[in-house]
Amino acid sequence: MDNKTSSKRSRAPQTSGRRVHGTAPIDKRGAHPPATGKSVNQVSRGGVAASGDPSTPPPQVTPEDLAVSFIAMIDQFQAQIPNFQHHDPSDIRRVAAIARFAPDLVVPTIATTTSFAPAAQRNMFDVEANQMAIRRQNAFQPVIQRLAALTDGLQFTVNNGLAEAGAQALDVYTWAKSYARRPDATALHPYVAEMSRAVKKVINHRKPKSLATPAPSPAPAPLPQGGQGVLASTFVPPEPAGEDEFPDYVNKALDRAIKD
Repeated sequence: MDNKTSSKRSRAPQTSGRRVHGTAPIDKRGAHPPATGKSVNQVSRGGVAASGDPSTPPPQVTPEDLAVSFIAMIDQFQAQIPNFQHHDPSDIRRVAAIARFAPDLVVPTIATTTSFAPAAQRNMFDVEANQMAIRRQNAFQPVIQRLAALTDGLQFTVNNGLAEAGAQALDVYTWAKSYARRPDATALHPYVAEMSRAVKKVINHRKPKSLATPAPSPAPAPLPQGGQGVLASTFVPPEPAGEDEFPDYVNKALDRAIKD
């Protein structure tokens, strides 16, 4: 009994003095010591580079990238339109003229072909397809108007930026034309000549403003006795401003630019 006990004690591992007398916390024993000096700075810089500097603004999306994204969305939108047909300028008037009959004529036609057996037997009218055509017109009309407003707004947004660029370019042309008279401005002459050709090209397309007062529209004829007011309105909306009519600040810039 004593021999077995002594043999077990002889095989028991002995603890080292360094481990017994260590001062590190129990849960931190055996861990690698933290890096110091230059290695710490390198790790810090690496962490910032990996996570991204929050003070650095994200890169701006270019107009070209936006255009590609818009075209992709338009393609996706077009793919969802049932039986989509591209605009045909040679056939638009005929299609529009015939389409005018549908809103008021389709409903009584449906009633006729579904209520009168001989009309139904002739199989001249596709009730389901033509009902869907009316539903599609009622549902899509607000979408068409919204898309028209979107395209008009996009065009106006683009033109607004071009107008600001054009007005500033006119001011630069005015300054350059004046500075080109100096003896040290020989190198400026080719640029002034190119700018002058561009300005004259636009000016030649301008229409002179008409000072004549337009003739008043004739008064509508009086209604006959007992007649109802079903005549079309005689109101003529004002003609919108043309592309060659400029605001005052652009006209002033043009006057400065073309003045010798």
